[in-house]
Amino acid sequence: MKLNLKRIKAERIANGLTQADVAEALKITRSSCALRENGHTNWTIDNLTSFCKLIGLGPDEIGIFFVDNPFEKTNKAGQEDQTWKTK
Repeated sequence: MKLNLKRIKAERIANGLTQADVAEALKITRSSCALRENGHTNWTIDNLTSFCKLIGLGPDEIGIFFVDNPFEKTNKAGQEDQTWKTK
């Protein structure tokens, strides 16, 4: 699974927050926040959970920010589909 960065940005905007607001809550610089939001720096679990708290999401709702990796497909039996593997 990987983070859906567009969803993170959309939730920030929908909650009326600027990157500066998020940066202050996460105790990082605004430029660091922008780098995370644009995928140039990885989000830590602490950053992501703090962001969720900031926008009013509980720990069980953190999954909305993740998408399935299309290269990790499974077949109907629930086994990993080898056709997506690269050699």
